[in-house]
Amino acid sequence: MGDLVVYKENQIDIINKITYYKKLGINAILLDPFIKLDEEIIEKVLYINSLLADRSIKLFVKIDMKKISSLLLDTKEEDLPWNDPKIRKSFYQFINYLKKHGISGLYFSNFEDLFFENSSFYLREMSKNILATNEITSIVEVDSDDLNYQNYLSRGKSGLFSYIFNKNLIDNQNAFLDSKKCLSAIQDRNINQIYTTDNNLKNFTNNKNFPFLTSSLLAGVSFLLKGAIILKDFEELGIFSSSNYSNDYKVLDQTNKTFEFYQKLIKIKIQKEAIIEGKYREIFDKDPDIFAFIRTFKNKKIIVFANFTQKEILADIRFHFIDRNDFHYLLGNYGRRKIVKNLLLRPYEFIAFIKWFINILYKWNII
Repeated sequence: MGDLVVYKENQIDIINKITYYKKLGINAILLDPFIKLDEEIIEKVLYINSLLADRSIKLFVKIDMKKISSLLLDTKEEDLPWNDPKIRKSFYQFINYLKKHGISGLYFSNFEDLFFENSSFYLREMSKNILATNEITSIVEVDSDDLNYQNYLSRGKSGLFSYIFNKNLIDNQNAFLDSKKCLSAIQDRNINQIYTTDNNLKNFTNNKNFPFLTSSLLAGVSFLLKGAIILKDFEELGIFSSSNYSNDYKVLDQTNKTFEFYQKLIKIKIQKEAIIEGKYREIFDKDPDIFAFIRTFKNKKIIVFANFTQKEILADIRFHFIDRNDFHYLLGNYGRRKIVKNLLLRPYEFIAFIKWFINILYKWNII
């Protein structure tokens, strides 16, 4: 299946959009359907899951652990005694019911509020009852920058969660060098992170004056890091807010350069071994304007350059790798160009080069 590219929806009525999802190329949808628990909603979720499965698209359902547990027991969230084994058993039974009926993607939120005491025991119990199986792909939402904690939660050996979504990456106010350092630390620790494109780098862009360049810059960098991606709010159309479009399906017929750029990124994200499995190495790590890195898997390499300023930047790449002439253009937000020893990066330019057989690029319809 490759890396996950998940589309987060704000409503459950998505049946008319399935063809659009397939055109975009994503391989998973995230819904938050359980505002209440009744037979009608559950049957609708299972029906949507079957329709998506027919198109090879995975359904994730959001599981707000406090809300779901309180709905199951008809009690207030603030009065929920999670240390009661009966409450936890009821929750596990509900999750296993969803699993039994074909739901294989789970997005957990609010688990830290319940697990603040005796967390190791609860995590082991949760793993044993619902997570320790290849049938489930799980995402957990955390509110912590502690990489040891994230690493523990996301490691497959512990039988815990498939991916970590750190909410702090969205509203982080760090300086540019610190923001790069944060992302590189996650990559170096091999934490299975899931990103949004409005991460801690968005503070260094100018979407008002450079809408396509900054949106494609953020998307390009985020997609080519190791980890999964969550898309939302029609960002692939350059809209970035679904408030005026959530029920207007005419917008889904639009095709513009932002949409086409996202299509190509998604194809690379899902199909490219160097992006799915490749090691990460940051270059220009001390540069106050450029974020650049290399992804390597066996004999395949992808190198990424991103200029996070409104000015032209000259990047001297001679000392970072000696096989420069073996690289070919993969994708960029200004268009095709060659890699040279002194690479001029234009305002908010994102560009990626690949070292691989040129005929593979034609096969992907990327060049």
